[in-house]
Amino acid sequence: MATTLTRWDPFAELGTLRQMMDRMFENFTRMPLWRPSEDGLEVATLPVDVIETKDAYLVKAAVPGVDPKDVHIEVDEDVLTIRGEFAKEAEHEEQNVIRRELQYGAFQRSLRLPPTVDVERAEAKFEHGMLHIRLPKKPEARTRTIRITPVVEGEHKNGAQS
Repeated sequence: MATTLTRWDPFAELGTLRQMMDRMFENFTRMPLWRPSEDGLEVATLPVDVIETKDAYLVKAAVPGVDPKDVHIEVDEDVLTIRGEFAKEAEHEEQNVIRRELQYGAFQRSLRLPPTVDVERAEAKFEHGMLHIRLPKKPEARTRTIRITPVVEGEHKNGAQS
């Protein structure tokens, strides 16, 4: 019976363990849809998508019906905060609401930014009820490929011929 020798890499197993723990804590720490704010009022948690590209982080949030001038975006230290309010339509006495699923009231979402973000070049735009925030990475944080130059036979390190 033939056996194969393989090199054991303990760090590969640690990576798998870390992924499992990350998933567990991600499920554990999901924020509730509504939570109290500092002033005691209920604040909706704004759902967001965060996407990483090679040169930036993109944050997308659906804020339909909200006027762009009523959305406030700020960065304090390394925390990006988006806040605003979904305005409630005036109710009329002759209306009987059967079901209410639309979100009204204040919303807020804070995200911790990685140190590679260049906050000074951040941009935000509002299009068809979607908020798009682009957070460029600092140039030194981008991954670079280093080209390997083959040494020609007979050359020294400094390029001189022998």
